[in-house]
Amino acid sequence: MRRHRSGALVVVLALAVSLPAGCRRAGPTDGCPPGEVAPVVSGPPPSTPGTPEALWVADRNGSLRAVDSRTDRLSATIALRPSVAMLMAAGGGRLFTYALDRGDVTVVDPVTARVVGHAGVHAARPFAQNRLVFAHRALWIAQPGRLWRISPAARVSSSPLPAGFTPAGLVGDGRWLWLTDGRGLLRVDPAAPAHTVAVPLAEGVAQLVPGLYASGVNSATVRRLDPDTGRQVQAVDLGEPVLSLVGSGADVWATGTCGTLTRLADRHGVRVSDVSQDLPSVEASGSLWVGDEVRSQVVRVDAATGAVLARTPFTAADPDDPAFVLVAGRSTIWVVDRHVSRADPATNVITRVLPDADPLAVAVAAPPR
Repeated sequence: MRRHRSGALVVVLALAVSLPAGCRRAGPTDGCPPGEVAPVVSGPPPSTPGTPEALWVADRNGSLRAVDSRTDRLSATIALRPSVAMLMAAGGGRLFTYALDRGDVTVVDPVTARVVGHAGVHAARPFAQNRLVFAHRALWIAQPGRLWRISPAARVSSSPLPAGFTPAGLVGDGRWLWLTDGRGLLRVDPAAPAHTVAVPLAEGVAQLVPGLYASGVNSATVRRLDPDTGRQVQAVDLGEPVLSLVGSGADVWATGTCGTLTRLADRHGVRVSDVSQDLPSVEASGSLWVGDEVRSQVVRVDAATGAVLARTPFTAADPDDPAFVLVAGRSTIWVVDRHVSRADPATNVITRVLPDADPLAVAVAAPPR
């Protein structure tokens, strides 16, 4: 899952991933520093204004449904063509669904719950070579050798990418779009997408997030890159390989394989797990929300203080393999496996709101009227 503070949201569901059989407590023999898991600190959660939102859920049968955060009920259903693989993004007052198997893009007005446009792009395979983001007032789809732009009015244009360039990451940050092929960066001017500038890097890129923070494969170092040139300006060694980066700007946190969350601005760390696992993480309502799949819990961490505010039990669809993903809007947090649940930031209670949804893709956008 990738979330951007601008409100654009891109979600890729990958739930058919089992926990490795070797999951165990982290310790010196794992190359992890010793340390205790942070206890839960009692106190009120951060006070942040709530924004009405809905989780839009697409399934393989072509149903696109909205679950309203205010009522925890379905508030709209839209019929799409069935698909076997999909990406979704929200931004600019629109919701975009991208059927990877056909190259179809459907543009939805979430407030009226109506389809307002269709667009078509090349159906690139394998599906993993498609990257998608809403930025600079448009949806961008990056594929090997081609960058597509779809406006909220469903107008389509495309520009070539350098020969042999296969995108592994795509973010909108500041003035530019930034792409990576895992080896270096490509800067794209959104006003003139055919104009690109290649930026070589000394170390590969496995993750790239807004604020232009990057980390490599099995690397314990997070690099902050200049938002205009892409050159490295800072490196932070976390002492453990980086699993994911969450947040943006001064609020970027890194999740490590030893269960430590580290705020990159001041290197403040908090350990939330002593078991090596994936630890899916999102940011919303002034907090980090981390999935402890081994214990089937959602851990809430105050983004300002680093205090652990709650460990909320979550009943997974498959108790023997409790894999799930977390999805965040500006003020709503959703837990998704075969079912859809919502975490209430006021109470930390997790409620199942859409059982047996079997989601193909999800995104947070405005709720229907």
